[in-house]
Amino acid sequence: MQSKPLGICLIIDCIGNDTEFLRDTFTSLGYEVQYFLYLRVDSIIQILRQVACMPQHQDYDSFVCVLVSRGGSHSVFGVDQTQPGFPLDQIRRMFMGDACPSLLGKPKLFFIQNYVVSEGQLDSSSFLEVDGPAVNNVESKARQPVPCTIHREADFLWSLCTADVSLLERSSSSPSLYLKCLSQKLWQERRRPLLELHIELNSSVYDWNSKVSAKERYYVWLQHTLRKKLILSCK
Repeated sequence: MQSKPLGICLIIDCIGNDTEFLRDTFTSLGYEVQYFLYLRVDSIIQILRQVACMPQHQDYDSFVCVLVSRGGSHSVFGVDQTQPGFPLDQIRRMFMGDACPSLLGKPKLFFIQNYVVSEGQLDSSSFLEVDGPAVNNVESKARQPVPCTIHREADFLWSLCTADVSLLERSSSSPSLYLKCLSQKLWQERRRPLLELHIELNSSVYDWNSKVSAKERYYVWLQHTLRKKLILSCK
C-alpha cells in the first residue's frame, strides 16, 4: 500500500472508554481517522452510508472500521436499546464491491467489539419498533455492480469480539482487552503480517479467558477473504 493516507479509518465508539489509543495507533500507521462517540443506531447507519460513498476511497489503498457498542448476538444498538439494532451483516454489505466500487480489490478491515445484552435485559419495546426503512435504504442505495473479475466479497478482514455487557458494569473505565491487544500488536510489531498478529491476539485472549469467570471472557471470531499478505507499517 502506497497511498498517503493509506485510507480512511472510521472509529465509532458508543461506549466511550475503548478507542482513544486506537485513534492514535491508526493515525501513526498513516490513516485518516474519523472518530465518533455515543451514536444512536440511525446515526451509525447514516455515517456508515456516508463513508461508504466517499470519493476519496478511489485514491486510497485500504479502509478500516472500528466499531464498539452494546448489541445483540448479531446486531449493534448504539447508545439506545429501544429498537432491534442494526444487523452486523448489513454493515459488511455496505462496503462490498457492488455497493462500494471504489474499494473493490482493496483491503477492508473491520474490528468490532460488541458487548452483548441478553434478550431478558432488553425493554420489551426493543422487539416492537422495527427500524426497517433505515436498513432497507442501505440496500436500495447500493450502486449497480460493475463488470469485474474480483468477487464483491473479496479482501475483507472481519474480526468480531463479543463479551457480556456486565463486563462494562464491573470495570466501566477499563478498555476492551481485545482492542487493547490489537493496538499493542499494531504499535509494537508493525512489520509483521496482520493475520499473524491476529493469531497472537487470539492467544492473549485465550490466556485471559483461562483465568477469569465466564462473565468476564471475550470471544473472538475471524473471517477473511484477503488475497494478499497484509502488513501495516508506520509512515
